[in-house]
Amino acid sequence: MSSPTLRLTGTFVDLRPLEESDLDRRLEMVNNDEVQKIYIGRTVDKNTKFDLESWYHSLKEDPFSEQWAIDTKDGTYVGDIDLHSIHVIRGEAWISPMIGDLELNENPAYRREAIELIANYAFEEREVERLQIDVPSTDRQGLDILKELGFAVIEETEFDFIHDVQTVTLLVTPQTLCRA
Repeated sequence: MSSPTLRLTGTFVDLRPLEESDLDRRLEMVNNDEVQKIYIGRTVDKNTKFDLESWYHSLKEDPFSEQWAIDTKDGTYVGDIDLHSIHVIRGEAWISPMIGDLELNENPAYRREAIELIANYAFEEREVERLQIDVPSTDRQGLDILKELGFAVIEETEFDFIHDVQTVTLLVTPQTLCRA
């Protein structure tokens, strides 16, 4: 994980480098059934603290990945957004956002702004030309937010036929990103 030193500031949220001290709160969020349903499309096995620490330290060593914490304006950590696979394929990167505060998930402005902040950073600072994201088809709000931001669906694949969940892959470029 490259060590971003910037703080990306918005109206509702700020992004800062994820810290090891965020992991206890992150563990609570990623193990919440409702959060899993939003960001994965169904409930999955719970993570342990060891799982999260291993994940964090492996990404910390990954030169193609940056983990950003999402903070509210009062400094409360409410989730994170992974900017990963940066230039593994030239000009391309992927994002994986997660807001684990269910009340904030009710208001799309928080997630929308976090995604817009990281997209602008990826395009302007990391010189990414194509930014992609996978979202479960059950996350209607997330799909609406991404489409408002200029992301276009490029692929839909079956994720879980038992629960009727598809993985929807979307793409945005600097030219198609709708900035606030």
